[in-house]
Amino acid sequence: MSANPAPRTGQHRKAIGQVQRVKTRAWIISCAIPVFAEFGPDIPVVDDFVKAAGISRGTFYNYFQTTRELLDATMAQLSDEVIASIVPVVSGMTDPVMRLATAARLYYRRATHDPLFGAFLGSVSGVGTLAIAHARGDLEEAMRSGLVAVQDIELAQAVSVGVMVFALKAPSASVAPGADAGAATDAQGVAVVRAILGGLGVAPAHAEAALRVPLPGTDTPAGPPPTSV
Repeated sequence: MSANPAPRTGQHRKAIGQVQRVKTRAWIISCAIPVFAEFGPDIPVVDDFVKAAGISRGTFYNYFQTTRELLDATMAQLSDEVIASIVPVVSGMTDPVMRLATAARLYYRRATHDPLFGAFLGSVSGVGTLAIAHARGDLEEAMRSGLVAVQDIELAQAVSVGVMVFALKAPSASVAPGADAGAATDAQGVAVVRAILGGLGVAPAHAEAALRVPLPGTDTPAGPPPTSV
């Protein structure tokens, strides 16, 4: 039986190298999260991330050319993971307002229940491109269905994302120690999303019905009984 181990050895080394690159990139991103969370998007320099990750400047530049590129990658990884967990929960909802409201409440919950993620979002003033894309899709469908009064998609997006970003910067977004901390931030999430729906001009009864959709891990909806839509 003939054998040619050289190509196999080369392919094996290449595969190991690719795995190592993925791991190193993920490590740099994970170390960047607390740096951005503490100092924001503009103050940190490359040396801050090099020190946090325990790597050389050369290694940093093998993966990211600028701190902005690292910020974008960090935001994408964090936000995309959250959105991936939210999409299955809302994908079966046919009402775009229900989808938007439930997804926003889940996003707020994750940001407030995960202090580092919340601090990162509050510091960089963003929610991620994938989150924006999903919200935009729901907003466009809601507009076509006449479920929102705002009919300018850019304005509707600014309302939705802007309220969420500033809400995550507020002191009320921090989870305080205690058994009821989660319930308190979920209730605050309802208030935040109510403000978003109000800014979009969703009919009050429809908004309250959307806000009463139970989130995973909760036994009962929040808020007063809904009125008919």
